[in-house]
Amino acid sequence: MEGVTGRRERPALPVMRRFGRQEGLVSLVIPLLTYASVAGGIWYAMWPYFYYVKSEHFIVLGLFAVWRYGWMLTNYFRATLYTFYKYPRLKKRVSELPVDARLPSQVFFIIPSYREEPWVIQESFQSIFSNLSELDVQATIVVATGSDRDDEVIRAVYEAYPGRKKVELVLQRQEQGKRIAMGHALRALARRYDDTPDSVTIFMDGDSYLPPGTLARSLPFFVRFRSLGAATTDEVAFINTRSSLYREWFNLKFGQRHIQFKSHSLSNKVLTLTGRFSLFRTSILVEEEFIRQVENDVISHWLHGTFRFLMGDDKSTWFYLLKNRWDMLYLPDVVAYSLESRGDRFWQISLSLPYRWYGNTLRNNARALALGWRTTGLFPWLAILDQRISMWTSLVGITGAVLLSLFKSFVYLPFYIAWAVCVRLVQMTVIAWRGHPVSLLTLPLMLYNQWVGAVIKIRASFNLADQSWSKGASRQDGMPDRRPIPGRLPRLLPRVGMLVSYLAFFFFLMLSEGIWKWPSFPQAWADPTVRVVEAVEYGVIPDDGKDDARPLNRLIGLLKGGAGAVIRLPPGRLDLAQPVVIDGDGIALRGSKEGGTLLEARFPGDTAMLMVTGRKSEGRYHLLEDAADDSTVIRVAAVSGEAPLRPGEWLLLEVPNDRRFLSGLGASRWDRPYPRLRQVMLRIGGVEGDRVRLSHPPGFVLPAASTRITRLLPRRGVRLEGLRLRYVVPGGTEEGVRGRYENTRPDHVVDGIRLRWVTDCALEGIRVEMAGRHPLNLDGVAGCRFRNISLQGAWNKGPGGMGYLRVARSYFNRFDDIEVRDLRHLAIQWSSAHNRFHGVSGNVDINFHGGYSHDNRIDSVRLVMPAYHPWPPVYRTPADAHWAPPDGPGNEVHDCRYRHPEEKSWRRCDT
Repeated sequence: MEGVTGRRERPALPVMRRFGRQEGLVSLVIPLLTYASVAGGIWYAMWPYFYYVKSEHFIVLGLFAVWRYGWMLTNYFRATLYTFYKYPRLKKRVSELPVDARLPSQVFFIIPSYREEPWVIQESFQSIFSNLSELDVQATIVVATGSDRDDEVIRAVYEAYPGRKKVELVLQRQEQGKRIAMGHALRALARRYDDTPDSVTIFMDGDSYLPPGTLARSLPFFVRFRSLGAATTDEVAFINTRSSLYREWFNLKFGQRHIQFKSHSLSNKVLTLTGRFSLFRTSILVEEEFIRQVENDVISHWLHGTFRFLMGDDKSTWFYLLKNRWDMLYLPDVVAYSLESRGDRFWQISLSLPYRWYGNTLRNNARALALGWRTTGLFPWLAILDQRISMWTSLVGITGAVLLSLFKSFVYLPFYIAWAVCVRLVQMTVIAWRGHPVSLLTLPLMLYNQWVGAVIKIRASFNLADQSWSKGASRQDGMPDRRPIPGRLPRLLPRVGMLVSYLAFFFFLMLSEGIWKWPSFPQAWADPTVRVVEAVEYGVIPDDGKDDARPLNRLIGLLKGGAGAVIRLPPGRLDLAQPVVIDGDGIALRGSKEGGTLLEARFPGDTAMLMVTGRKSEGRYHLLEDAADDSTVIRVAAVSGEAPLRPGEWLLLEVPNDRRFLSGLGASRWDRPYPRLRQVMLRIGGVEGDRVRLSHPPGFVLPAASTRITRLLPRRGVRLEGLRLRYVVPGGTEEGVRGRYENTRPDHVVDGIRLRWVTDCALEGIRVEMAGRHPLNLDGVAGCRFRNISLQGAWNKGPGGMGYLRVARSYFNRFDDIEVRDLRHLAIQWSSAHNRFHGVSGNVDINFHGGYSHDNRIDSVRLVMPAYHPWPPVYRTPADAHWAPPDGPGNEVHDCRYRHPEEKSWRRCDT
């Protein structure tokens, strides 16, 4: 008899009971303290580097996570409603039934028991008979077995049951696969069904164990609720394995499932009727359509052809009830146990089982979505939709953090890991609160399930026809009558499609995070007349010690006047013995991305390493009538002989200074006629006779008698990208001038990049090191974009306006990701207006440097202010300043934080 019962193989079973909330919370203590300490340690260690982090990157990641975290919180809320509101009321209505009318008169079991271990069979069937002994019902148990040994063990347990006279046992051999066996079982059931409307049939696996009272607590729901088609219950696993990882992995799976099923059941639906233990109304199961769907559920796919569902019978039964609008419930306080012995390695099991589960889900949910939300209910329909997109949303956070760490700054990955740990602690707490135990392994397994599981699910989604089921040493493969799409291409498309999807995912993430960017020179690809020129072909040779400015200027002269050109500079050092001057429209200088391009200058003077220059027209125009400060249409007449104005051109509007205006600014000391403070550069939007439509209102009143109007001839469409500039002073060292706000080399006041009368330009990926005066000097610049600019140091930072990021008389420009270090100021001055800065870092102050600059906005500022820097983080020109009158209104600084180098915590700037 030992060979039949398998007592020598039987492990010691624990007491089969569900853990309670108290036990779950007790199990939470050590993991919570441990991982909270880990997350806190990461935050503490990485906080000094936080100013390197650009908030927009986390905002982008956060936008992707809104669906996932919002969905998680929604499920938690709905699960709580079901636990404390809906389910207690359902149970109350069941308890109102008379005691003698709570049970159906007829109960059926359909149990596939395919080559289970003898001890598993014994425990499973003993639990069934134990439950039946509590009930006054007739039962029929139809078992699909896989071997003579299975039959012997089941018959032995049946013969030992004292109440077997009330139970009919039917054994059928499973030889053509599980689904055919279930079809035979259903037909045997149909022959015995007596049309009792409240009859219940139980589908359960041969390795499931039912604690006492399981049937007594489940069956009355079908008597009380006539619209209830099926119900499923909570699950707990007893796993005979040495792998603690596998045991905790299964516990986590059931803990997460418990919450989700309660949320779904609030809508009288569940997303699966598990084969481990589910109950059905028998009148549904005996319908010929239902039986045929279980026996021969077929799917047709444009890529994979037509094939039968090999496994996933629980999905077929669920779909049938869903499309026929039957209610389905989750019974959270009823537990079924699964008894498993696993000798395989955890990694093997955790990859193969989800691949089968996800495949079954994905094969089924396309047709479930096609039913529409009116049939399924809105929330269940959204839950089904989430099954299809969660594989990608689950990878957004970790993939984005890794990419940002590789291409932007290493700090992104630790910050994301700390965030991920904090979120999982919340999830662990909810699971423990619901009565499922957790451990130190739970959190790593959560991350493993999310990231590795998403990859498995993606693979399954591109291989829907790949089906197999293994149990022990046996294996049942897909039916040979699968009809694939003929040809070689359909066999290759799943792999190609998966590869393309991964590439698209990475491409989209890198674009959204700003790691890759759309081409900065749209003319280069949109206009076939734009030339791309290799500078080395025109004598610009790196690292040869010869002046490269002369051949570069010669090349620019050859290209200007055309439709524009991209000059591609070689990697290495280019020596400049004179300024490089761009005096043509549409010229682009692009440094080498492979090795970087360094422009190194060594000439003295009052000039710039790289200059972009336009000019003002000699002709003049006058205003025919006064114009208000918010007017976008002005009446203009040209002086005799001057060309008429045309749309797209730029005008410089100037109004002279007067005492009334200066007093209005609050100036108590500065009183000069020049420079004119009320001035602005505006584009002409249209011309109709003497009426000129402007791109923006001027922002101040234009008196006809004194307003000066000048047509500008700016440089347009200039692009600078991927350049590094360095100005070298003989005998000078960077350390020697750091923290010295004086003009140490007054003969070397050479700017890094100087823009004068320039519009519609773009500078990206620029680094300027140790300029003679201003690393970046803007004067008369409008409508330009500056992105990823790093300005590091200057030789002269003393009186006379030296060592600035200088923004003067410049309008409607955009600055993103600007780093300013070891300079005197980031200075906005002399009428500059409507400029936007986002993402400023460094160790110098934001200085509104006077002269009626107005309506400029700076946000997302992180400054580490050294003790030797005498200015506060944000400085505004006082009324009694001698260098300029105060600034105008609307200069705003938002989200500004600063700290000193030795500090870790950030302070708010006094803006």
